[in-house]
Amino acid sequence: MFFILRGIGPDMIVHTFQMLPSVGKKKESALWESGIRDWDDFLSSESALGIRQKDRCDAIVMQASELLDDGEASLLGDMVPRGEHWRMYDRFKDDAAYLDIETDGLSRDALVTVVTVHRKRGTTTLTEGIDLDAGTLSEALDGAKMLVTFNGSCFDVPVLRNSFPEVDLDLPHYDLRFAARKVGHRGGLKPLEIEMGIVRPDEIDGVDGAMAVRLWHQWQRHGDRDALDILAEYNRADTVNLECIAGRIYRRLVTEYSGYRW
Repeated sequence: MFFILRGIGPDMIVHTFQMLPSVGKKKESALWESGIRDWDDFLSSESALGIRQKDRCDAIVMQASELLDDGEASLLGDMVPRGEHWRMYDRFKDDAAYLDIETDGLSRDALVTVVTVHRKRGTTTLTEGIDLDAGTLSEALDGAKMLVTFNGSCFDVPVLRNSFPEVDLDLPHYDLRFAARKVGHRGGLKPLEIEMGIVRPDEIDGVDGAMAVRLWHQWQRHGDRDALDILAEYNRADTVNLECIAGRIYRRLVTEYSGYRW
């Protein structure tokens, strides 16, 4: 259940109090309803509803504010519950890395076949046996302050950590699968794209995860370059489309919390 409260703007992270001791969703909502809607309100109030050790909490809020001002996303992410990392998106979207992988199976030790990293500066697709290794993946992620995936916390990131343990993936993580659930979407990425009117090129329309595995085997066993090209294009679409979806889901989440109209 969301608490609709006007006065909460699109930069959701500065309205977040769940980094404070014993503050969860209900107490945070109570703070908002009491008129303490952002970090400045909290710091200027002599007391806060249901908050003990106000001086200690003030120090935590000031630390979070300093980290945000300094662009220290990882340290700030360590303070915010993982399920609420989506709240950091508006502030760090320009430095986000949208990521998706393909594999030859569904296990954590599956072979990573294709990885795409989409950034504001460009899109990089890496392929096993051609240009995918720890160095090229690290380079594609260099400078990123946030990961955006669909179900990456359950699959993509654990698989990549298993395959490339030296690659730094410890970033705040906006997982669209779980963020979308907060606004009522229960399906996968493709139904979400359809719901949002995102259309894929004819060449990859109908390609799914199972077909992606078959395309990889077609390339590996028969040297079918067309199959590899389709696989790479499919993976790139999965990844690039995350940027549009991330923005829309974020705005819907903020609207749910605040009644804010875009």
